[in-house]
Amino acid sequence: MRVLAIRPSIALLSVSSAMVLGFSVTGASAATGVLSAKAAHASKTGCSQLTKAQVQPLIVNPITKVTVKAVTAEQYTGGTQRIGQECVFAAGSSDSEALTVTVISGPIAAKAYAADVQGLSGAVSVPGVGTKAVRAPVDAKGAAATTTLSALKGTTYCSVSPQDGNVPGEAQLEEAAGATADIGNKAYAEIAAAVGTVCNRIFGSGKTTPDLTGLTQAGAAAAAAPTTTTTFPDGLDVQP
Repeated sequence: MRVLAIRPSIALLSVSSAMVLGFSVTGASAATGVLSAKAAHASKTGCSQLTKAQVQPLIVNPITKVTVKAVTAEQYTGGTQRIGQECVFAAGSSDSEALTVTVISGPIAAKAYAADVQGLSGAVSVPGVGTKAVRAPVDAKGAAATTTLSALKGTTYCSVSPQDGNVPGEAQLEEAAGATADIGNKAYAEIAAAVGTVCNRIFGSGKTTPDLTGLTQAGAAAAAAPTTTTTFPDGLDVQP
């Protein structure tokens, strides 16, 4: 949203000067109030307003630290102007990076989203997040290259990137899959829908409560499943 700035000189006008310009004192105050409200709304578009409590359900270990830094237009236009925020949620005893949220507002938002879509060969649509959202497809083995979700609504872009194994239930499924990322399309779809609730908080609409029931139940079942051991007869030459 573009917000019109009020020149300092107008703010210093006397009552009589304001009347000459055709503004009453009441009208000028009302206009300033509207602009202030818009500016306040624009300033809230970012990830810094997210609380630990809102993000914690998406991360296995307790969140220990949140780092917020500015995002500039450098990679998109070469400019240095600030266009958004990046919030890194660290967790566990080692304060390791667990989940990153990036928010960009303004005309570059669409460009950032398009770049993400282009980087995903065969991007999969994620319903219920923003106006449109995508995640990475899975390959023939059921693995996805990334669990990052990218979304767009109006002139606001949002992406959520969980680090591997940090979403509840994910690590157990990976372990059961032979310590690989071959956990299947259903699991990746549930992860995307869950982390997408963070973007919906940024957008101010849509479902904001993550549901990882399927993933955690599948993870618990995989962890409880007995390990199958195959015994070969003595003397049988088994090639690796």
